[in-house]
Amino acid sequence: MTEDGRQGAQAITDTPHRRLRWPFRWRIAPTLALIFTGTVTVATVINGIVVTTSSLGVAQQATAMRLREATRTLAAELDADDLATLRDPSKQSDPIYLRSHAQLAQALDHIEGVRFIYTLRKVSGKPKDAFSRYAFVVDGTPYGSKDFEKIGAVMTTSPSTDALHRIWQTGRFEVDRSFVTDQWGTWLSGYYPLFRRDGSFETVLGIDISAQSVVDERERILRTLSQGYLLSLLVLLPAAAIFGRRISGPLRRINDRLLAISRLELNPAKPPPPLKCQWVHEIHEISNSLTRVESALVDFNRYVPASLVRKLVVQESAIPLNGEVRDLAIMFTDIIGFTGLTEKLSPEAILHALNEYFTIIHDSAEHTHGILDKYMGDAALLFWGAPDAIEQPARAAVEAALLCYQGIEALNERWNQQGSSLRFSTCFGLDYGSVVVGNIGSTTRVNYTIVGDRVNLCNRVETVNRRYGTHILATRCLITALGAAAEDYLIIKIDDARLRGISETVELFEIRCRRSEASPADLRFEASFAAAFEAAAEGRIAAAISSIEALPEPYRSLRYVQMALHRLHDPHVDPNHPEVLAGFSSRRDANP
Repeated sequence: MTEDGRQGAQAITDTPHRRLRWPFRWRIAPTLALIFTGTVTVATVINGIVVTTSSLGVAQQATAMRLREATRTLAAELDADDLATLRDPSKQSDPIYLRSHAQLAQALDHIEGVRFIYTLRKVSGKPKDAFSRYAFVVDGTPYGSKDFEKIGAVMTTSPSTDALHRIWQTGRFEVDRSFVTDQWGTWLSGYYPLFRRDGSFETVLGIDISAQSVVDERERILRTLSQGYLLSLLVLLPAAAIFGRRISGPLRRINDRLLAISRLELNPAKPPPPLKCQWVHEIHEISNSLTRVESALVDFNRYVPASLVRKLVVQESAIPLNGEVRDLAIMFTDIIGFTGLTEKLSPEAILHALNEYFTIIHDSAEHTHGILDKYMGDAALLFWGAPDAIEQPARAAVEAALLCYQGIEALNERWNQQGSSLRFSTCFGLDYGSVVVGNIGSTTRVNYTIVGDRVNLCNRVETVNRRYGTHILATRCLITALGAAAEDYLIIKIDDARLRGISETVELFEIRCRRSEASPADLRFEASFAAAFEAAAEGRIAAAISSIEALPEPYRSLRYVQMALHRLHDPHVDPNHPEVLAGFSSRRDANP
């Protein structure tokens, strides 16, 4: 090492911090053992206090989980449509009542801690008061018991019976927030809704568990936690001492290497041996980092004087977390039935197919100046209009969807010519509206992305392609944003739909192709179906039906055309609860 290097190293080490003197220094092995011991002890004490004070709540939660499982299991055995026929006491000899009572009575015998099991419905007509709103349907209490209630007997409630009041509003399992005390004792009650096959809800299944079982559960939890804490202490204390000794040696060697780096005492011909204790992730990472730093400094020393190397400082600037509200065009894509299509393929084949598929989506976004936000499995999210504004973002999104569709069809044809049976059928959802766009994330990792209600709506629009048998669906906002450019495309309004999770009706339009690519038959279909929609809106049902039935077969057999015709023939059809569509299985088809 040169004289300049020795002087520089001396300048680094001879700082004010060097002159500080501590009365004593802790060695790492006993220090870690002491820290581990103190941490476990404090954690044990704190957790013991918390468990002691909140164990009743914990036990109550455990009991609530028991109630949920018990009611769910028993509800699966009951038929709400059968229970709906039990309206007056004369039905107590009915086979349906006898069977239902036997099911409840059997459950009453097998579920520990349960005193009452019953089904209830709201009383007919106006209740006498706020505490007499529910009547028994089937009471699982034995027939000879003094507590047995007949069909229609009113159940007296109290203000603390909150779960029974809430379930009629939420339509899902509810459990009392606190114990309920009445003339039979103190209980925790859970209620499970029983839905008829038509989706109506008029009956609930109730199960009451006595407070004694909760107290027993609390004591069991306390015993289990106490035993666990004692066992943890017995295991962790010696483990802390052993662990401290295992890492103290490598840490001393890390310190020696850092001191050598600070003095620029580097010997590339004789690199330091690898550190032991590589099973500790942090030590492994530090060892790799030290190796890279030493290699970089060796390279620096070949070009830059050592005195300059010691002055180098790496400066970092944080990426600001901010965003803005913009009107953007948005597109979601998803492959129909991807899991079923690829379940017999090897991982390598799936990866290769997805790479070819996503290349088409990426190239389409690039060609139309869009941003491919993220991949989500076999789905993708894209948007247009940020970070740089573009002209006609809605048109760019439509062009991207058509380019993707045509590219995927060409990819499927190429696969077919290569002898592969794989074929991707992709759905596209398009929307336009205000979203928040910008750097979103943490201070250490950010993503330039979009969030907002329009993103969720666009996702729903993509999903309901499966309902209508379409591939490219767009909202009214997207069509409006096209402006005069809408005349360049063959656009068919197919429905005023209610989408799951969206409160307002959404106008849906199929984008079939560019108008320049449409056949004369396509143009006639566009006019005829639009005329049918207009006639239906004006109440001329017969004219609407005639317009649809006059369509040529390829168009008349389209799924959304059939759905429209079915609704015209039967106006009571609920379009918001479509049946599962055969042949279009996907991870999101069950509830489009």
